[in-house]
Amino acid sequence: MSASIKSLISVSVAGVSLLVCLPVAPQDKAGWYANVYGGSSSLASTNLSDTRSSVPTLAGKAAFGSGMGLGGGVGYRYGNGWAAELAWDYRSHDLKRIDGVTVSGEFASTTAFLNGNYRFQKVGVVRPFVGAGVGYVTEIDMDLSRGGSAREYSRRGGLATQAIVGGEVDLSDRWSVSADLRWTQMGSGTFKSTNPDASLGGKPKYQPTSLNVGVTYRF
Repeated sequence: MSASIKSLISVSVAGVSLLVCLPVAPQDKAGWYANVYGGSSSLASTNLSDTRSSVPTLAGKAAFGSGMGLGGGVGYRYGNGWAAELAWDYRSHDLKRIDGVTVSGEFASTTAFLNGNYRFQKVGVVRPFVGAGVGYVTEIDMDLSRGGSAREYSRRGGLATQAIVGGEVDLSDRWSVSADLRWTQMGSGTFKSTNPDASLGGKPKYQPTSLNVGVTYRF
């Protein structure tokens, strides 16, 4: 795990500790809402091996560069601080090195989530919230280029979980903006290749951490 991710998690754990000490939210207006969000994403390193007939096998720890994510959801607020939400998330990260060898590629995912959120009383103009979700991995895809050849690997299915902490600011009775931090973990699995001469081994893990800004509309 990179130092930046460790620092991010340490700060976030401290933030969650403060949030649980906040008083519960007063009665909110119950009703449906929709939101969209996006931002930067970091991906923890993982072990893998790339085998193909045209070049020697390359195996070791994969390192990733910059990443991005976006998503959206539809949910219902129950009027007591709690909300349930169906959401769709997309994450994409640049693949930079395997076992110290420079490569190029992308590691991306799409996931459908069922999230539960709880919103606390406002602190000034900001209403803190926490959440957790369980989801289904609709696809994880890796594009990997090295030695003058490109290969694509993918898999579908499996469980995903995530934790969320953030804050929301009301702009009006219907509109609000938010910022949040999300930790997502997807179970490892076997990837299939689009080329019969290539295989991706090691069952690489996919564990992104994302920082998002979003907007919500309440119906």
